[in-house]
Amino acid sequence: LQILNDCGTWRPDRDAKLCTLLELITRTHPGEKVLVFSQFADTVDYLYRELHRLGVTAAAGATGDSENPTALAWRFSPRSNAKQVAPEHELRVLIATDVLSEGQNLQDAAIVVNYDLPWAIIRLIQRVGRVDRIGQQAERILCYSFMPADGVERIIRLRARVRQRLQENAEVVGTDEAFFEGSDEQKVVDLYNEKAGLLDDDSEGEVDLASHAYQIWKTALDSDPTLARVIGDLPDVVYSTKSGQEEPLPAS
Repeated sequence: LQILNDCGTWRPDRDAKLCTLLELITRTHPGEKVLVFSQFADTVDYLYRELHRLGVTAAAGATGDSENPTALAWRFSPRSNAKQVAPEHELRVLIATDVLSEGQNLQDAAIVVNYDLPWAIIRLIQRVGRVDRIGQQAERILCYSFMPADGVERIIRLRARVRQRLQENAEVVGTDEAFFEGSDEQKVVDLYNEKAGLLDDDSEGEVDLASHAYQIWKTALDSDPTLARVIGDLPDVVYSTKSGQEEPLPAS
């Protein structure tokens, strides 16, 4: 209450994050579909209300209190959901909580905005996964993440902590998504998409792991066809593939 009394009535025109989001929607990506995520339903309602007031009319907000969030997803992404939507009813901007971060086809868009960062890292990946799906026609997907102001960041170290959690997640399951600029040094083997820079002279800089494994297998069989039977007879868990040789004990 003291903070509210000291700061006075909230003025959206002085909201730096809102102004930045408006610029991103109207100037950086005019005419493109933009998917905005927030953890909080109150924030979704606030952004929808203010963006509509500022002229972004082809927008909607989806939260757990929405009557039909899926219907809003269809209006935002009719092509990927095979839905017929009248042009005047189609949405260009969809603001949502994580109610839409799972089980929805939103790949008509290729721009995702994290208005705030979830502590559960899987949410970041799920959000991008709504647009990074079969049928996505854009050559690249852009993901914008809003960070705390510098002074707040120094206190809570949110960016560093979230980056560390992303790194830990990537080391376990693999990923090719870069959620923050300057994170190239943290890229790990891309297990998720079965890509890796296994061959230094590969023209694309990466190779399909399945194709690479098949080539190794085929080369081995060409050299020794009996391997097909030998390897096929191996148990599911192999602790050693080479017979041990007993060394004679030295004479005492």
